Amino acid sequence: MRENLPPLNAVRAFEQAGRHHNIARAAQELGVSAGAVSQQIAQLEKWIGCKLFRRNNRGLEFTNEGLEYYAAVSTAFGTLRAATSAISRPNVRKSFVVSVTSSFAMKWLMPRLQDFREKWPDIEISVKTTELFGKFEESDGDVGIRYGTGDFGSFASTELAKDKLVLVASKTLVQDVALDEELSFISCLPLLVDRHPRLIANYPGWAEYLKLLGMKQVDGLVFREFSQQWMVIAAAINGEGAALVKECLVADDLSAERVTQLTEKTIELETGYHLVHLPSNSSDPVIRSFKNWLRRALKRN
Repeated sequence: MRENLPPLNAVRAFEQAGRHHNIARAAQELGVSAGAVSQQIAQLEKWIGCKLFRRNNRGLEFTNEGLEYYAAVSTAFGTLRAATSAISRPNVRKSFVVSVTSSFAMKWLMPRLQDFREKWPDIEISVKTTELFGKFEESDGDVGIRYGTGDFGSFASTELAKDKLVLVASKTLVQDVALDEELSFISCLPLLVDRHPRLIANYPGWAEYLKLLGMKQVDGLVFREFSQQWMVIAAAINGEGAALVKECLVADDLSAERVTQLTEKTIELETGYHLVHLPSNSSDPVIRSFKNWLRRALKRN
């Protein structure tokens, strides 16, 4: 007599595929290939003796038997998750507040935050913006993402990533300009400036970058100053001038071709992004997972 329970891995693959109505999304969630998920579902259908899904242009659609089975399976997995959480992680927080600068929030974190929410659907994360670069206080939030050298006094901090400065401008601004290696055309463009060089020790600005380009004659250059780096990027997109900005903050705009990188000459930054929090939160599983997610996402950029 055969075992009354179907293979658990196959049921898990079915549950994930049913939740997302998509084989590829289920495979990503389970950390396996799409082919492996399809094989597991086929194995389950063979074991049960009926089809559970129909495939259509939008992905997967339940058969009548599949829908009935999914209702029972999803309830069972939900019960299993709740029971496991209650026993093994009784103190896991249900929400936390992350404090970030508006530039990092707008240009990097917010476009990617849904990915973290999908990985931790039971955790409510709130984003709070600040203008502080290298300072963190307990009242700011449960964790802070700060830019600087990593010295945050009594708070625990972990470096997430360093970055580099890239030179960008809108295509319309430079469409009639010959992009020569010496970049002599830069002297004809307004140069967009933010406050980083004045507020962060050893943070390079236009003076260092122009020296890198070999430009010694800088008289007559036009500088346009903005308080925050997201404003500088917005101004560059609008064709107001050339911007020298962190690569991670302008990555999405480069991919979408809202701006173009004018040269491969970059400046590697000695300072970086850090996750900051109370030392007592170092072992918090949610904060630890958020830190690991940030590291991986910043590496992918």
